[in-house]
Amino acid sequence: MAYVELHNINKHFKKFHASKDINISIEKGKLVALLGPSGSGKTTILRMIAGLEQPDSGEIIIDGKVVNNVPGSERGIGFVFQNYALFRYMTVYDNIAFGLRVKKIPEDQIKERVTELLNLINCQGLEKRFPSQLSGGQRQRVAFARALAPNPKILLLDEPFAAIDAKVRLELRTWLREMITKLNITSVFVTHDQDEAIEVADEIIVTNQGRVEQSGTPQELYKNPLTPFVAQFIGNSVAVENYQEFRYFNRKGEGTKAYIRPEFVSVFKKGESVQFANSAEEAVVEDIIFRGSSLEIKARLHGNLISASRSINEPEIKVGETVDLFIYRLYIVSEDEVFLATNSSLAEEDVVI
Repeated sequence: MAYVELHNINKHFKKFHASKDINISIEKGKLVALLGPSGSGKTTILRMIAGLEQPDSGEIIIDGKVVNNVPGSERGIGFVFQNYALFRYMTVYDNIAFGLRVKKIPEDQIKERVTELLNLINCQGLEKRFPSQLSGGQRQRVAFARALAPNPKILLLDEPFAAIDAKVRLELRTWLREMITKLNITSVFVTHDQDEAIEVADEIIVTNQGRVEQSGTPQELYKNPLTPFVAQFIGNSVAVENYQEFRYFNRKGEGTKAYIRPEFVSVFKKGESVQFANSAEEAVVEDIIFRGSSLEIKARLHGNLISASRSINEPEIKVGETVDLFIYRLYIVSEDEVFLATNSSLAEEDVVI
């Protein structure tokens, strides 16, 4: 059952139409990502749910109640900001306790709640430190605890990992997922990082130019993009303009553009014994990027620079080398439609993503 709903929401900032007929439904206890490029309208949606911005039209419903005219402070919202927004001259303890003191909660209950949250975020013993004495990951955990202190109904997070270095960000993704699952609190977070959204969220809402392009589980969006924007935005897709020139792909619809992901392509050295050698095409390697456990091979085929993944444990491929490329499948776009096309030399059951 939907716990947070946005019905036909529109929002303008002067002449800029930031939200265009937004319709969103979020189930209770779910962790939902608002994913999109900069300027796509995702933060505006978050701020309207929080009551920090007011829609020009439409309804915002929380737990069955229209809250358009309800102040943000009375909506039961916990908000975690991108830059933490911790009070510099307050200790960790006082930062977490701040919202409880505003509500005039008795001090013994505040102490009990702060101690509980310090244990939850694994920051025991840090309560007397100031934000400047904490690491970025610790500051984000404290901001999380401060937002949770008043027992909000909904937790909103605005790019919560943007200010943290890459390694800590990966650790905090797992931690956030575990905490929200444990607390069973309805949560919405904004991100432009698709890996982050796919790894953490139960559901992803993709925004673009003020509209909702598509929503669904990470697997649904990844495997079944419904619009050209989602097809190119989700996954490290490469656009090609003449897909019908590729061997064993028939034209669909009126469009000539397609998107190919690296996992849709296999690259082989000449002479390698491979299953689909007769269906592969020759391409010339123009770039090789080391990705840790794999290499991203960029090779030119029919005028298009195609990306493919290859294990570092396989025989070495060099820039300038002529290789065989086999494309398993691709997404064809025609106006507002997306078609998944499979190499016709394969039976469907042979295709592995």
